[in-house]
Amino acid sequence: MKKIFFFLLASGALSATAQGPQAAPPAQIADGHSMWTVDVNLLGGSLIQNLTTANSTGNYLNGVNVRQGSLTFKTSGSIGIDAQVGWFPGKRRHWGVGTGFMYLSQHGNVVLENFHAEYQATDGRGNVYRQVVSPNQPVEEHLKISNINVPVLLKYKTRLSEKWGLCADAGLLLNLGMTNKFTSNASFDYEAIYKYAATPTGTPTVYDNSPTPGSGDFLITKAAFLNANANGDVAHFFSVQQGLGRGVGLGVKPWTRSGSVSYTTGSIGLLLQPSVNYYLSDNLALNFGLYYLYQAPRNAAKTDYTVTNSMGSYSSLLNNVTSSQQQSYGLNVGIRFIPGKRRPPMAIASQQSMDPTICGKSDGMIVLNGLRPGTEVQVTYNMNGTPHPGYNSTVMADGTIKLSELAAGSYDSIVLTAGRAKLRGTPVNLVNPPMYVTIRSTNNPMSPRACDGSITFGSLQPGRYVTIDYDFNGTPQPTTAEMVQTVSAEGAVTINHLCAGTYTHITAKINNCVANAADVVLKDPLPPPPVVVEPIDTSILSSSIYFDPNKATISDASLHTVEYAAKKLNEDKYANIIVYGYTDNSGSAEKNKALSLKRAEVVKAELIRMGVEPERITIKSKGTSEPIGDNKTAAGKALNRRAVLRLDASGLRKKKN
Repeated sequence: MKKIFFFLLASGALSATAQGPQAAPPAQIADGHSMWTVDVNLLGGSLIQNLTTANSTGNYLNGVNVRQGSLTFKTSGSIGIDAQVGWFPGKRRHWGVGTGFMYLSQHGNVVLENFHAEYQATDGRGNVYRQVVSPNQPVEEHLKISNINVPVLLKYKTRLSEKWGLCADAGLLLNLGMTNKFTSNASFDYEAIYKYAATPTGTPTVYDNSPTPGSGDFLITKAAFLNANANGDVAHFFSVQQGLGRGVGLGVKPWTRSGSVSYTTGSIGLLLQPSVNYYLSDNLALNFGLYYLYQAPRNAAKTDYTVTNSMGSYSSLLNNVTSSQQQSYGLNVGIRFIPGKRRPPMAIASQQSMDPTICGKSDGMIVLNGLRPGTEVQVTYNMNGTPHPGYNSTVMADGTIKLSELAAGSYDSIVLTAGRAKLRGTPVNLVNPPMYVTIRSTNNPMSPRACDGSITFGSLQPGRYVTIDYDFNGTPQPTTAEMVQTVSAEGAVTINHLCAGTYTHITAKINNCVANAADVVLKDPLPPPPVVVEPIDTSILSSSIYFDPNKATISDASLHTVEYAAKKLNEDKYANIIVYGYTDNSGSAEKNKALSLKRAEVVKAELIRMGVEPERITIKSKGTSEPIGDNKTAAGKALNRRAVLRLDASGLRKKKN
């Protein structure tokens, strides 16, 4: 049952999928114009029954070797008709309820196999014996079933396009009657086993209920006869025995082999019925779909049921059925009537557009006219090729939908959706008016080589973000944070921190709007008169600064030399010097190189402490090179432990113009 159930649901889903995306409804489709539908369908398919029977083995008197056998349902089919009325309330009218009438004519075969019974019986002469009954072939009944139901359903419908739609019904089936007319092919072999017992009154028979007949029993069976008469006439033998009044015979057919059995009414079942609709007109459609129904009728089985208990008797196999799990599935084809008059479809009667009032401002508009007031709609569109999310609104009392706050650009794929209806608008181009920018004021730098000039731009739209781009001395400048500003309430922005030079290709950008400004030249202020500087006395700069052995500390005797040099360097700001550090030849060359550098650094640090700019001082390590004293004597070594100041030839004094 579960496999069939999911198969039908999947089939309905595939039908909906197949008809959905491929069939976009045109503008004139209006879904669900009527709240009523009437469906008449023909159904045809297969029938499955799982039968449950009562245990009847105990109904055979003193039964021995009784096998009830297995009852199965085979070779089935179902055809029928159902008529339903559906009611769909609400605005969209997709969901509703329905009821009606269903009649099914079904058929199939029930087969009893492996039946056998041996039980106590009395023949026509009053003799008690053991009756042996077995069919000479499986007992089979051909059934013609009349199945009458009332469906109570939840219904769904939708119209996918002008021609195609989809509906699905699901709900309960109330069974009003299920009658099974049967015709049986039954025929049985009736055999007998007699056991005689001596009594004072003669030799009457008694019932032998042992599993195996005794050796003294009289067996009127095919097996016993053929065992004694291998080539004997079995039919004649049994014919003679019947003449003696005993209940024996081969291939005996029941006196009545047809009749009817009605199941208990009032059972509740299930019906699923998905369909695709093809609309011949707004009021008439064809249905093509599937159906599945499940029922579980019950039966009041006879408490004393036996298939047969004497020659010629027969009771239908269904009389022993207690319940039947029935499933039927197949195709349904029918017709749908949709009463009522269809509401005129909604359409876009005309369309207007308005450009933005200011370049870069989003106050443009597209107006769709002639719509049905109060209708909930969604409008989608592409702007410059990019899809925009849906605009949800309700049509105004004047029949318009206004798409407002639009910027300049190309608008196409304008689609208005109302329920299942889709209306398409005309592509629109909204155009920006021209934008202007002026040079309101300029400020030159305050001093030479200073970048504190500015340019103020005007005639811009207050409150908007604007980007100012320009070339400086012919070179395009990268956009900085200061070049992106919010326009002031006076419609101006100011770019600061500008150097002297020529500013060209100046543009102001607001969104997609661009305006060009005039070129601007910022100039440095006039230079001050030249300053006369007395030449520095270079003799003092050539004096040596001495150090103690293995130390980088300036001797007290040399401090006045450093002070004088600092004084002169502070007076002449355009003179640069080089400090050379030296050592005697004591120690390794590597150690002396490092010590001489340290001595030059100490002199530089002292000059800086006295106010000389660091960038005017260069230091160099000379080690033991260029000695001025004899390194073989202590006095000579003392002369070599020195630092020397010299004017930097690459940075000779610059004279101001």
